[in-house]
Amino acid sequence: MSEGSPRNMETGPLGVSHDRQVQPSVMRWFGKCYFSLCQATSRIGRWLRRQWVFSCVVLLPTSVAAFYLWVIATPQYISETHFLVRGKPPGGGSAVGLSSLLETNHGGSQDTYVVQDYMVSRDALRMLTRSVDIRSIFNRHYVDFFSKFPSIFTRNDFESFYSYYRAHVRAQIDEETGISHLQVRTFSAEDSRLVAQTLLEAGEKLVNEINDRQRYNTLHAAQSELDSSLKELHDTEMQLAAYRYNNAIIDPMKQAMPMVGTALSLESALSMMKAEKRQLDITAPNSPLRKVYAQRIASIQAQIQQTQSHIIGQTGASESLVPKLLGYDELEIKRTLIEKKLAAETTALEMAKAQADRQMLFVTVVAQPNLPDFPSYPRRMVFLLITFFTFLGIYVTGSLLVSGAREHALQ
Repeated sequence: MSEGSPRNMETGPLGVSHDRQVQPSVMRWFGKCYFSLCQATSRIGRWLRRQWVFSCVVLLPTSVAAFYLWVIATPQYISETHFLVRGKPPGGGSAVGLSSLLETNHGGSQDTYVVQDYMVSRDALRMLTRSVDIRSIFNRHYVDFFSKFPSIFTRNDFESFYSYYRAHVRAQIDEETGISHLQVRTFSAEDSRLVAQTLLEAGEKLVNEINDRQRYNTLHAAQSELDSSLKELHDTEMQLAAYRYNNAIIDPMKQAMPMVGTALSLESALSMMKAEKRQLDITAPNSPLRKVYAQRIASIQAQIQQTQSHIIGQTGASESLVPKLLGYDELEIKRTLIEKKLAAETTALEMAKAQADRQMLFVTVVAQPNLPDFPSYPRRMVFLLITFFTFLGIYVTGSLLVSGAREHALQ
């Protein structure tokens, strides 16, 4: 038989006739599948017609939910950041390591609660409205009508928007570590990170304001008392200067000391002169030196009297140093007391500054706001199963009620 005979072409491994044998078998397989599919569809259709209540109550809402979740619902992205509010480490040194970072069991957690509460407050929402226009973020043109704000289910007012904001911004603290977890959910990864970063910066600004207010409250009283003492000291110094100018005297005590010394030396000379005169009266009563001694004694007594008049004012108050010394001593004692008070208040101010430094708070960012790679919402399978089993429960409950009513009617 020749090579070109039809028999060789049918039995050849790669011949055209082999393809012609395969094609009918493939067609028969597709035909069987189509026939089976039609039969299954027909059975399902007949079952659905018989179970039209189940179809309307369970399958229809589930199908609508599936269509919304997979076709209409806009993906939502979550950006998360972790932060901690802590005080200055003991000893004034910088904290090193995770253990020092988490050393805020008593106080740091409370301050973290303050920042966390601010992030989900109405003030934070107003701040975001001014800074990043958060209304437009939640009302993008590509967002579905159920998820955006305002929607057909919400009012277009601030309180409704605040409730919507609380549903999309969550801040929760870890009780063990004191670290706060902030989650922001929007319809864009960039928007989520932007809102989270803005809230984090607002939290740091709030902590700085708390530090300034606390430092002012701690130092204001001490600084006010110190300023008052400085003013009193200045007024006292001006009174001393006026006193010196009006009385033409620098320091009455220092000026009185030489006069007192002179008076003592005159008293000593007077005693010696009187002793010599008494001896002369005894040994030479007719001596002409007695008159000389008497004149010297009179002269010394006059000098002593004059000196004492300048010190104690025997001959006139205007020439006496006693009232001048009294007024000067009062001002000097007042200045000394003010200086001691000033030194104590300066020490108190330094201690208040050290205490204010110890009470300062810092925001430590443990994890920066991330840029999510894939959407976290909607959770399609979870929501779809919840929808299915919810309406299935309604269907089963309704069927039991109807069955009970029919049995009661038959009885």
